[in-house]
Amino acid sequence: MRKGKFLLLALMIPGMIFLLSCGDRELRKDTQPVADAMCRNIEIMNQLRNANPADTAGIRILQENERKVQIEMTVIYNEFKTKYKDKMNDASFNKKFATELRKAMLNCPYLSKEDRDTFEKEID
Repeated sequence: MRKGKFLLLALMIPGMIFLLSCGDRELRKDTQPVADAMCRNIEIMNQLRNANPADTAGIRILQENERKVQIEMTVIYNEFKTKYKDKMNDASFNKKFATELRKAMLNCPYLSKEDRDTFEKEID
């Protein structure tokens, strides 16, 4: 079940990258909520992975939190889709957004070392 949710997140990120378009300052502003939601999702996924299987109440709380973050990500995606629908094919912007998203994600304390290394390389 978690694989399906992770796949949804993995599909939404490129979709958001594809759909966003705006100036650099606005881009940074619009990128931060995406990065924040992604960071919270990573945190919850890590907690679920490390949860004691016998702690069913704790697991249920984490699963509910994961569901809430996924709903938030869907809302963000839909807002971006509506706001930037006429700029979906701007490859230059998509590259800028991807860079800004990676920069914002570097502030996430739950990002794996491998992802952090990859993001840093891609930013340079």
